[in-house]
Amino acid sequence: MAFLKYSLVRAALFVVPFVVFLLLGIGGVLSAVYACIIAFAVSFLFLHGQRNAAAGDVSDVFGGRKKVRARREVEDAEAEDAIDEAQRSDEEYPEFHAPDSEKDN
Repeated sequence: MAFLKYSLVRAALFVVPFVVFLLLGIGGVLSAVYACIIAFAVSFLFLHGQRNAAAGDVSDVFGGRKKVRARREVEDAEAEDAIDEAQRSDEEYPEFHAPDSEKDN
């Protein structure tokens, strides 16, 4: 959630100066460059707490500490793993899993 809040604040810090510079008639490219510089400077100076919280959220998700899969997804993955394991054991040891009709031949 902190990542979303930080991203929205950063977007607002870019959009507001960009629109102001466009209204002043500076031009699209220069407006974007100036808005980027202003958004970076303001967020670097004043949003360090939010930035650290957002970085923590990202680290939790990609570092494996935070559960990102729902319970149903975990159950599906476990079922797929069980099926895969059963198929692998049939391929490795076919003599133990052969049907009755093949054993008589």
